[in-house]
Amino acid sequence: MRLIVLTALIWIGTALTAFAQTLTSVSYSGPDVVLTLSKPTKAKVFAIGEGKPRVVIDIPTGRVNLNGKSLKNGPITLEGQGGVKRVRLAARDKGVRVVLDLQDKVNFKKYNASGNIVTISLNKGVTAPKITTEITTSTVSSPRYFKNSVPYPRLRPGQEVIKPRRKPVIVIDPGHGGYDPGAIGVKGTKEKTITTAAAAELYKQLLATGRYKVIMTRTKDVYVDHEERLRIARAGGADLFISIHADSAGSKTARGASVYTLADRAKNRSKRIVNNQNWIMDVDLTKQSDPVGDILVDLAQRNTETQSEQFADVLLKNLENTTQLIGNSHRRAGYFVLLAPDVPAVLLELGFLSNSKDEKLLNSSAHRKKVLRSVTRSINSYFDKVEP
Repeated sequence: MRLIVLTALIWIGTALTAFAQTLTSVSYSGPDVVLTLSKPTKAKVFAIGEGKPRVVIDIPTGRVNLNGKSLKNGPITLEGQGGVKRVRLAARDKGVRVVLDLQDKVNFKKYNASGNIVTISLNKGVTAPKITTEITTSTVSSPRYFKNSVPYPRLRPGQEVIKPRRKPVIVIDPGHGGYDPGAIGVKGTKEKTITTAAAAELYKQLLATGRYKVIMTRTKDVYVDHEERLRIARAGGADLFISIHADSAGSKTARGASVYTLADRAKNRSKRIVNNQNWIMDVDLTKQSDPVGDILVDLAQRNTETQSEQFADVLLKNLENTTQLIGNSHRRAGYFVLLAPDVPAVLLELGFLSNSKDEKLLNSSAHRKKVLRSVTRSINSYFDKVEP
């Protein structure tokens, strides 16, 4: 449930030491958030502008010591100030992830790294700036770019690939996991617990049909990066990607399931992800001019989007017979797990943990099994009509 709208790798200071750094202070200077570390290090900054806006700072090797508080006993949450609702800190591999949850209409403006200090500047009501990705050369005859200066993905040369007949590959993605609990329910239910159990049930049902090869992005309570979830799907030759989540809202009356597909506004991000990860798409552009190439790549992506929309419609028709749906139940967003341009994908919100009735139902294995039977029926119906 995360959409990365821009990323940057920054160096704090001029040298990288092999020793762990310590985050010693999170403070505020006007609209700026100031992170102080014990030594120069490197960090990766993500500005996430959709859904619940936030800024993420990943410190690859490090620890936390904030007035004696550390991450030994689990994640730390601090009260925010100004444009920041709260600050969340958690261990991530050998390092630390810092998340700044922003107030409504507050956006990331810029960052500054000097010595052992990282300053995150915020502003209100202004669209976050874009950071231009480094231009790389396409595998076609010369450097080629979309009209908006987004580089092409690597494209498979030669003849169009004809895939052999095989079982459709379904990739199930349990949301969150590990240090990232996701939403927290009225009575303390963690989203990651629900998604793990629901994914395991769907896995069991799909294998029982004998029709599919089924891959899970995780089977344990561990965190898997969004990039890795997509890599698993593409490496497995996924014909359908289903990311399972449980929602949360400020209003405790909001309840019901919903299904998300990729929003139009996220298409350019999808192209950037393709280029950055050096993906290869089954599109032959070796004999095409640039304008025709633009059209062919866009058509390939549009076909994937159409398939995602078709499956979402089938899924919602089946879900309405087994569980309550929220109004406007087919929604569009730019969540990272929906960005693969050649894998039909949906994100399924099973219900709202912020609603006591939904939370109770989601904790019921019988209810989850019933809902996931609807998902299994939807997959069967979809692949009855769509050849992978």
